[in-house]
Amino acid sequence: MLTEKDFNTGIVTINYAESPPSGSPLVMVHGLPGSWQEFLPIIPALTMRWHIYALDSRGQGKSGHVPGRYLPADYTADLNAFLHTQLTEPAVLFGLSAGGLVALDAAAQRPEKVRALIIGDSPIDMEALLAWMNSTEFCRYFTALRTIAASQPPLPGMTQALADLPLPVPDQDPPVRYGDLPMADDTYLRYWAKTVGQMDPDILEYHAEGRAQEFLRDIDLDDILQKITCPVLLIQADPEIGGLMTDRAVAHCLEILPDVSHVLLEKTGHDLGLTTWEVAPLLRAVNNFLQSL
Repeated sequence: MLTEKDFNTGIVTINYAESPPSGSPLVMVHGLPGSWQEFLPIIPALTMRWHIYALDSRGQGKSGHVPGRYLPADYTADLNAFLHTQLTEPAVLFGLSAGGLVALDAAAQRPEKVRALIIGDSPIDMEALLAWMNSTEFCRYFTALRTIAASQPPLPGMTQALADLPLPVPDQDPPVRYGDLPMADDTYLRYWAKTVGQMDPDILEYHAEGRAQEFLRDIDLDDILQKITCPVLLIQADPEIGGLMTDRAVAHCLEILPDVSHVLLEKTGHDLGLTTWEVAPLLRAVNNFLQSL
């Protein structure tokens, strides 16, 4: 059973879900935009041996909104505050997509608070990420998404608007209609509509306006990687079907990180199977890594 709670960082109230204590803490950080519910397909299996905490990032889910304060450093500050005030022992951090960048930064800043890292298909190839975020298709998608979120149509209208969104995929042209994705059935689109309806549209400001350099200006990935000493698991989605963790990024991490493992989930997209609940390969990788700690 999961219980939703909240804590105040001094700047914003952060909502999170917590499982009963069955072991050491495992903190989950979702992508952007998103909510802690992204991890629901794997939480039950992990609660048998881990004390799960799944956070809603600021401006998303049930967490508070802080207009104009949605840079990566802000998300890292919230995670560090959680680790410092809510936990009494070092945690494993599992960051999904953009949440992986936040988890990496937190581990670099507060190594005494982080036991290990799981990085789920995060866009850690900064050259590729900048090029993608500056593309016309990327900006068009997030402009439309921000407009939908700001207009707050009734749930059926938001569901249809999201289904019609053209979704950009790196190195693929043309964009894919969101509603044509294999996992985008009616029930998933309703869930996604609720997620978008909860978020502060301001979190997409940099993405919609093509301000990638400004958004990423404080991220020095090499500096971050060089400060990480804990075990790291890189989970890479299949680049052929929308994975964002490039082979080049994996090779770079393998060179720099002192204790790193890598798993490629073939025929699995950026969601790592979470949206379709086809999570057996993901759980196998995560559980094998966790049992090695």
